[in-house]
This record gives sequence, C-alpha cells and structure tokens, in this order.
Amino acid sequence: MKTYHIISNPVAGKNKKGKVIEKVEEILSKIGATFQTHFSKKERDATQIAKALTENGEREIIAVGGDGTLHEVLNGIADPTACRLGLVPAGTGNDFAEHIGLPLEPEKAMDIILKGETKPTDYLEVSGIRCMNVAGLGIDVDVLERCRKGKLKGKIKYLMSLIQSLFSFKGYDVELDIDGNVQTRNVLIAAACNGSQFGGGIRICPTADSGDGKIEAVVVDSLGGPIKIIQAFIQLMKGKILEYAATTHVLCDRLHCTPKLPCTVQLDGELYKDVDFDVRIKKGLQFYR
Repeated sequence: MKTYHIISNPVAGKNKKGKVIEKVEEILSKIGATFQTHFSKKERDATQIAKALTENGEREIIAVGGDGTLHEVLNGIADPTACRLGLVPAGTGNDFAEHIGLPLEPEKAMDIILKGETKPTDYLEVSGIRCMNVAGLGIDVDVLERCRKGKLKGKIKYLMSLIQSLFSFKGYDVELDIDGNVQTRNVLIAAACNGSQFGGGIRICPTADSGDGKIEAVVVDSLGGPIKIIQAFIQLMKGKILEYAATTHVLCDRLHCTPKLPCTVQLDGELYKDVDFDVRIKKGLQFYR
C-alpha cells in the first residue's frame, strides 16, 4: 500500500496558519489513504526531508507550498525518475503550477494526484543544482534582492522592486555560450526557461514547454539606458518580450553565461551566490499534472 509523504512549508503564502495542509490531510483521511506530514522549519529544510525519504525508498512525495518549496523538494529527491512528485500550490508565487495548468485550489490539485497519473517532466540543472521553472541573472536578481530588503508583501512587493530596478540597473557584461555559439553581450537579463513565467505571473517565455527536452534561452540586451529598459519592461508585462527587438530567443541543450564580475543568480526565485551559471536540461521527472 502506497504512503503519501507530504512536505509542507507552513509559512508559505496561502498555507499560513496551516489552512492548505489541513485541507490536504482531510482529503487523504476521507479516502483512507496512508500518509505522513513533514514540516520544514528553516531554509533548505525541505531538501533534507525529501533526501531522507527518497534515499529510504519512499516514492510518493507531495510538496505543499510555492515555487521555493518545490525547488527545495526537487533538490532533495535522490532519483527524480524513481519517485512521483505532486504539488499542491500554496505559495505567494505559484508560477510553475500556473505554467503547467495545475489548479490552485487544493481539492482540484489533490484530485490530479489521487488519479495517479504522472507525466515525464523536464527540469534544469545549474552546476548541479536543480531548477524547476526559470533560472536567470540580471535585472530579475536585482529585483529579488530588493524584495528581500523591502517591507511590502505579495505581488505588489515584486512590482515595486521591479520599478526601482528599472531606473538603476546598468546591465551585466557577460560571455554567453549557447550550444557552443559564444558571444560577448551586455544583458538586461539572461534566463534559462523550463517554465513560462516568474515573479508572480510575469511571462518571460510564453512558448516554454517543460516536456520538450529543451532549454528555452531568453536573453535581453541592455541597450539605450532607462528609456529602452522601460520599453523592454512594458513588453515583458504584456507577455511579448520575445517580440522585443533586443531579445534573443533560442531552444538549446546548454546555456553557459559567464559574467565579467561576480554576481548572484536566481533559481526558481531562490538566490545563489558563487554559482557558475552553466545550465543543462534534464528529463524524466515523474510529475503529477
């Protein structure tokens, strides 16, 4: 008999006060399912929980939280092809869930899991770190760093931080290697996309397909100062950044971006310092969707 192991972030956006996890447990109890709930208590805790469970042979993992919780759980799974991963969205940002069309209501998300159907799903690997949705460097990292310092909450926090970055970000000088094609560029953003959106619904790559076995590289050059950056921002908010003249969009197997000066990268919205932005695609994660 299968046992579902729930890994929950109790302070994730919609899960505060345990409302979502209570609903998940109620649904499983009603059908007589065997389950155990594991709560993360600190940063990267969900990774250690997932690692211990899957190394012990457990196969049914349900993440309850947002993109950050999913990121941590994915990085703990011993062999992504050997277990089945479900997600009940409960974060402030649920970008990957929205990308794959996963319902945001716990009841509907659990219905997908309980039907028992998984699909092979791609993920990114950045110098050994797994990334489910979008990996990037540039203005997106500048925005996230401002978010960490700000006092606002929710999506308005991201929007206000983005506006501040628009008037101050100068771009990064980078060496860009896309499947062996090497160029030197000054970029506003360089992103490797498995999902289509980040930052709570901003569509960086509307064409992304997390089952095609390819990275979608989106590189926007930093040209013309604040006015041009604002124009790029407007296109981004419209979901039309791929149509912007300074945007390069290609499907590839590897994206390696080396900045002239050390910088922070973001993976699923989580910030990493001193990580080589060397991205490859991985296949075969069994994901309920």
